[in-house]
Amino acid sequence: MQAEQAHAYKQPEFKLPGGRVMNPWMVLLSLMFGFFMSLLDATVVNIAISDIQRDLKTDLTTVSWVLSAYNLVFAVLLVTMGRFADQYGRKLVFMLGMIMFSLGSFLCAIAPSIEYLIAFRAIQGIGAAALNPISLALITVVFPPAKRGGAFAVWGAAAGMAAAIGPILGGFLVTISWRWIFFVNLPFCIIGLVMVWFFVPETRDQNASRKIDFLGLITISSTMFCLVLAIIEGNSWGWTSGGILGLFATSIISLALFIFIENRVAQPIVDFKLFKYRSFVAANITMFMFGIGIQGAFLILVLFFIQAQGYTQLGAAYALIPLPVASFIFSALAGRFNAKLNPRYMGIAGTVIVAIGLLSLVTLGVNDGWLDTAWRGIIIGAGMGLCFTTFPSMALSEIPFNRVGVASGVFNTFRQIGFALGVAILISVFTGQITDKVVTARTNAINAVQASQPLPAQVKSNIVTGLQNSASQAQGSGEGTSSSSTSYDLTKLVPLANIPNGEALRPELVRLNGVIAGEFKAAAVNSFDFTWLIAGLVAVVGIVPALFTRAPQRRKEGEAAPAFVAEMG
Repeated sequence: MQAEQAHAYKQPEFKLPGGRVMNPWMVLLSLMFGFFMSLLDATVVNIAISDIQRDLKTDLTTVSWVLSAYNLVFAVLLVTMGRFADQYGRKLVFMLGMIMFSLGSFLCAIAPSIEYLIAFRAIQGIGAAALNPISLALITVVFPPAKRGGAFAVWGAAAGMAAAIGPILGGFLVTISWRWIFFVNLPFCIIGLVMVWFFVPETRDQNASRKIDFLGLITISSTMFCLVLAIIEGNSWGWTSGGILGLFATSIISLALFIFIENRVAQPIVDFKLFKYRSFVAANITMFMFGIGIQGAFLILVLFFIQAQGYTQLGAAYALIPLPVASFIFSALAGRFNAKLNPRYMGIAGTVIVAIGLLSLVTLGVNDGWLDTAWRGIIIGAGMGLCFTTFPSMALSEIPFNRVGVASGVFNTFRQIGFALGVAILISVFTGQITDKVVTARTNAINAVQASQPLPAQVKSNIVTGLQNSASQAQGSGEGTSSSSTSYDLTKLVPLANIPNGEALRPELVRLNGVIAGEFKAAAVNSFDFTWLIAGLVAVVGIVPALFTRAPQRRKEGEAAPAFVAEMG
């Protein structure tokens, strides 16, 4: 056993304002409001992307920054917020995060343009960066070892529940307005703030310096921003363009500088000594891969329902239900059997199941319906639930308590960087694929029109012009083809009354309408295949580090445990 763990563990008696004794389960409940809303906002926005794109008159690449701005700022600041919490007080930083998240939510709800919305989502991300890692750190500190596994299970189940409720709530709210997905945060944040104030004690690392590592903050922020921007804009600017290559180069240089700086400052943002713990490293890499595969695939699945299958936003929300519900159920089951089953085995099983589920999406065909997608979603959700519940406890199981704030920040950063890169990578792959597929579908459709014997040349010309214009719009906006290029009726596009024997052409126009619709529907569905494959392969890679995790030690009261220093509030 390591030196810092050599002394007997004694749970401190935390005091609350007024001398009240802390109840750890009330602490957990209070923290859930902020933590839950930070995760809910990642999933609830997915369902509203199409509405935001139309209402604010933008394209898919630009509107994807509504997700990426949140995920990027979230990822960049997670470690910093964890560090601030260890330095200045976990309760204080958590409450400031809730206030910032509430402000960002309100500003997003009243955003007048896509540029403002992206900026305000970044403000939301600043607040969310405080809520996620600090909630995990506080749970680790206030719960005694015998009850900590159950608390982690509830924390993981809450993540699953946020995924479950997000699409459903988003589907209902967008029927009013997409702006309500942000307004709905405000009452929950107010309740959470009050509960945190009354029920959560203040804790911090008394040995931590109050000095801020500005150089580290700048270099890690530059690394992430340049990397994500390059991936998102690669298709638009050209992957070999000077701008994209410059962004990749800047990202690499910034990362090298960050590592150089962090190894030489007294109080770094990232303490690289944490990476001597095998389970911590393995869990971080696994969740990084998990984040890329899951977050990107989740958004692409929303687009699949809306743009390839022609669902409404509410219909897409219902169609998504099996995935997050399965995630919640398996999170709860993993927590229930945490004391009986080895969390390491459950975590490894979760990564394998996620990979299988994502790869199964590649086999979706043009004529597959909701049930064909539902069983695949259940598989993915089951794996998600197991991962959410088991990997946090394995990541922090070996970490000294006075470092849990920054350690949980690093853990959540790896996952959130994965989320940001997942959206950027898979949106980039998807938009590139759909551009190629639209060109092919348009060519096939034009050939079918030109080969039609009954149609006069002028009628063929009108149809071909309509196809070219509609397909070009679909390419420029990044939208799916089923909602654009196949939505018009050829019998209305061609003025039959002005053509000799025009009504006699109706059966042929109806037939061609079906042929063209089929071409573009196939293009829309097939555009997703390579995207699913990329997500699945990333998840497969994530299985490897999961094999190197260690199960948390099951300690009883009075047994040895890591040391930490708490400041009573």
